[in-house]
Amino acid sequence: MNRAETRRSIGRKILGVLVAVCVSSILIGSAFFRPSFEGGLRLVPRFPFEAWLSDLPKNLWWVGIFILFSASMAPLRGWRWGFTLPRPPPPYWDRYHAVALGLLGNNVIPGKLGEGLRALAMTRFCQQRGREIPFAQTLGTILVCKLLDLVALLILVAASPNGPFFGSNVFGSGFVGAAIAIPALTFGLLAVGRWAPRLADALHRRGRAPRLQVLLRELALGVAASGSPRRLALALLATLVAISAVAMGYTTALWGVGVDADPFAGVILLAAVTLGQSPPGVPAGMGMYYLSSSWAARLVGATAEQAATIAVLTHLATVLSHLGVGLASLLIRRIRLRDLLPRRGENRVPA
Repeated sequence: MNRAETRRSIGRKILGVLVAVCVSSILIGSAFFRPSFEGGLRLVPRFPFEAWLSDLPKNLWWVGIFILFSASMAPLRGWRWGFTLPRPPPPYWDRYHAVALGLLGNNVIPGKLGEGLRALAMTRFCQQRGREIPFAQTLGTILVCKLLDLVALLILVAASPNGPFFGSNVFGSGFVGAAIAIPALTFGLLAVGRWAPRLADALHRRGRAPRLQVLLRELALGVAASGSPRRLALALLATLVAISAVAMGYTTALWGVGVDADPFAGVILLAAVTLGQSPPGVPAGMGMYYLSSSWAARLVGATAEQAATIAVLTHLATVLSHLGVGLASLLIRRIRLRDLLPRRGENRVPA
């Protein structure tokens, strides 16, 4: 690469950072300002900022509770992961530390790429125990877990009076949704395990969509590792437990700021935050969190002040809890993040 190309590459990176900062600033500002078209386009504060700022310390009591619910994501996801990894599953503490390192990666690696770090960690831990689980297969099991997260959120949102199904038959609607979603998920994943490699081969022969080819092969490996519909069903039940625990943290936040919400209301906030931050590589993750969490909080009855409080404090608490469990795992396992990267000459993805 010559000097001119180097300058252009640096310029593109700087431009990308500036765009990401601008987009994040706009999205974060949406929790505090709204557009007004009276007398021309202008931004109007949603609430008196100074009074809101002075009231923030009054919410610290529930922030500690939220941190506990947020930190529970690591042990519960480690438990759930045992149902999708190849048999016999790696020891629980290897799974837990890999999940914790993934949560750390989501907060220190740009683009929310912590799940890749999680897969690398599990591959490395297994190698240390004399067992080989390829990176691609590990990543495939994580993709299966992500699909289970979406299905579990769909079921819990359907059961929430604040969700799209409401009225006297809300819980019946939720159970009907679950009855449809569980077999549909099982059939869909088994179909993916059978047909995804064939579709990837077809794309390879045509020289199209190389990234999609890799994704399809990884997902198929993950489904194959799950082994049976029974294990997938158990993984879904474990996912419902894990999602419910984290959602209770958001319900606690709603109660803490004074919103008269039902116990299922936190699921709406968690679903909005999860869907808003799901695509990896999104350069405005913090902004998307503020936008989605404040919008969902207002949707379930919070005022603008309460919604902004929830967005600011739950984001801070989430980051602190994930950094805490991740850094603790680094210290306990006595590893450095660079130790998890593939060594020279080592093939991450099997041919």
